[in-house]
Amino acid sequence: MSQKLTLSIVTPEKLLVSEEVDQVNAPGTEGDLGILYDHAPILTNLRSGQMSYENDGETISLVVSGGYLEVTDNRVTVLAETGEFLHEIDRERAERAHAHAEKQLSQTDLSEEEFIKAQKKLFRATARLENIEKN
Repeated sequence: MSQKLTLSIVTPEKLLVSEEVDQVNAPGTEGDLGILYDHAPILTNLRSGQMSYENDGETISLVVSGGYLEVTDNRVTVLAETGEFLHEIDRERAERAHAHAEKQLSQTDLSEEEFIKAQKKLFRATARLENIEKN
């Protein structure tokens, strides 16, 4: 009997991952999660950060921002607002996005909705920059 998890990572634009894996590590809003075979069912929110999965000794990493993670019956489903593999991240673009979000947040006339949107952009850009520097 296989001791693998079925992992699916989906964004509104595309299916990023659909494969059998040994372990999933994800950035939950209440802390990081490590998911192995026979993990208890869970549904949690994700924060912007690095997500990884392991398969036969190889670790594959990507950055996700927001969304949800569900574990049921050895299936891990991630519905992320955005997701990109570390090798796909354009540093200059991430730096521009970070600077733009900081500039937006420095404005004093933002509505609550505008503030939340700019904050999400800053968190995503920060996660992208932090994780390409690590790898």
